Amino acid sequence: MTTTAEEPIAQTPMPDAPVIDVELGQRVTPTRTDRARSFSTGPRRTRVTVRRFALFSVFRFSILFSFCMMLVLWLALLIIFLVLQAAGVMDSVANALGCLINADQGTKACVPAVIDGGKIFAWLFVAGCAFAVVWSGLAVFVALLYNLISDILGGVEVTLAEKRN
Repeated sequence: MTTTAEEPIAQTPMPDAPVIDVELGQRVTPTRTDRARSFSTGPRRTRVTVRRFALFSVFRFSILFSFCMMLVLWLALLIIFLVLQAAGVMDSVANALGCLINADQGTKACVPAVIDGGKIFAWLFVAGCAFAVVWSGLAVFVALLYNLISDILGGVEVTLAEKRN
């Protein structure tokens, strides 16, 4: 993401808290002029324009996000399946499916269908991974469209404001 700033952001420390300089590791206490300057002005605001998204960055983020969401959904379905299996619901479903599949032999010849949870969830995991890749490709395509449109229109302007306590 490339941004342009119309106003530079001035670094002012918090009014009463000591500031820690990250590079040097030293504590710096704010001076009286810094405190007066931070109270006299309102919240700092700056306007930035989002002109481009790096496509590889969008792909990395979306593949990780999609995979995590797929994994959460897969685990939720697995837990539901295991609870239903422990409650005996899956045996009833297997029996009902067996009666539906073997309906031509009559209702007395119902053979329960075999529901293999391992195979089902292995295929669900593979399908979920494929869907995560497809979703990431779609996100990259949308980012590419945004980049092309922002070349014509100039991007989206966003105003950033710092919240003062």
